[in-house]
Amino acid sequence: MEEQLKQLQNGLSKLKNKESKIYFLTQDTEGRAAASVNTNYTYVKYLKDEGYDAYILYEKKNYKGVSEWLDDEYANLPHVTIEDGELKVGPQDFVIVPEIYGHVLEQIMKMPCTKIILCQAYDYILETLNPGFGWANYGVTKCITTNETQKEYLKTIFPTIETTVISPSFPSYFKPSSKPKKPTITIHTREPRDTMKIIKSFYLQNPQFKWVTFKDMRNISRKDFATALGESCVSVWVDRVSGFGTFPLESMLCKTPVVGALPVLKPDWLSNENAIWVFEETKIVEVLGNYMKSWLEDAVPENLHTNMVDTVKVFSEEKEKMSVISYFSDMIDDRTTELEDSINKLTPVGANS
Repeated sequence: MEEQLKQLQNGLSKLKNKESKIYFLTQDTEGRAAASVNTNYTYVKYLKDEGYDAYILYEKKNYKGVSEWLDDEYANLPHVTIEDGELKVGPQDFVIVPEIYGHVLEQIMKMPCTKIILCQAYDYILETLNPGFGWANYGVTKCITTNETQKEYLKTIFPTIETTVISPSFPSYFKPSSKPKKPTITIHTREPRDTMKIIKSFYLQNPQFKWVTFKDMRNISRKDFATALGESCVSVWVDRVSGFGTFPLESMLCKTPVVGALPVLKPDWLSNENAIWVFEETKIVEVLGNYMKSWLEDAVPENLHTNMVDTVKVFSEEKEKMSVISYFSDMIDDRTTELEDSINKLTPVGANS
């Protein structure tokens, strides 16, 4: 008990001296762009800019990083690897675990730090948890997610978890092109085979549009991604289990209309008026052909563009940054109170007199 008390006292001292470390466990996508990984780097940058000691945490030494698709200001953020034994945490520290790393919770359960789940894709939550086990079984009490729809879903499976919504933002280079739109269709699907099915079906059903080109949005840098969206006349999105829907919002920021399949969990930004949504994926090609005809005839409804602008204007970098900083400031305050209470309980009566 004496050793435990000493550890808590040391942790409390570091908390009060702003010496906490905040680690964001990050998936190695082997150089491929991923919105979830981008969020981790964005949070770390926000925190570092405000003087917090924040790190990207990864499992293996051969972690490829994000230099191929994110700017140097992100790629050069401080990194720590678990494999090298660099991770040393105390009661004052925080480890942020993505929902896809449920299997890691058992490994870090006995670490004295605070564990927080960052849930961006609800569909991965149960994949890595043992049957009958939830986050609370591993000492997790708090979660961050990206929208109210996911928060409501989380309540149904983890009712005791305190979930906070932090809405994402998008870099300023997601903007309309200054040049006329090209007869190019940008396409992003969860499965590569779905991309090819849509492209092949489109040309078969619309031979009059064989001169229209498709741009597969996989494995390109963020800036090239934004440029392609800005230049295209329409984008296609199919991701039934998306938790937020980054791609269609990025498309709207570039004033490029979206033809998309409705996801299972409808995010709170999605409405019948801000894109062309279909219930059945098999209808995507038919709707896309009709859209191309309207675009060529300059007959796309103006209210579609108006609704797109209204949808994306609520997402701002300043708002996201303030939310992240406020959240972790509150977490540090809460942890300070927890450690003070624990120390008081462990301190023998009369020891402080």
